[in-house]
Amino acid sequence: MRTNASDGHAISIERSRLPLSPELEDVPLRGLREGSLHQTLRGAGLIPDHGEEWVGIEMLNPEDAAILGCPQGTPFLRGCRLTRAADDRPIEYVTSLLNPAHFALHMRF
Repeated sequence: MRTNASDGHAISIERSRLPLSPELEDVPLRGLREGSLHQTLRGAGLIPDHGEEWVGIEMLNPEDAAILGCPQGTPFLRGCRLTRAADDRPIEYVTSLLNPAHFALHMRF
């Protein structure tokens, strides 16, 4: 969960899923490197090379609304990102719920 630095209210929820791999099998026992998933992946030699992302609108379910301190059904941006290594092996799949008052989408073609 990310919070607003000025007042601490929740502005997003991010959930990462990683494939079971030899490079990461001991992470549940030793924890994240420097408290960072990004640093843990890089330290294991899992370097993102390419991927794809989908973004749409989702109405908050009761559980996520409670975490974010918003009414159920509040529209949030929902992003899904699949990151792959240079050999096309999946590294990470992330789903994000982003408060549209704090986030925007910008793309270049």
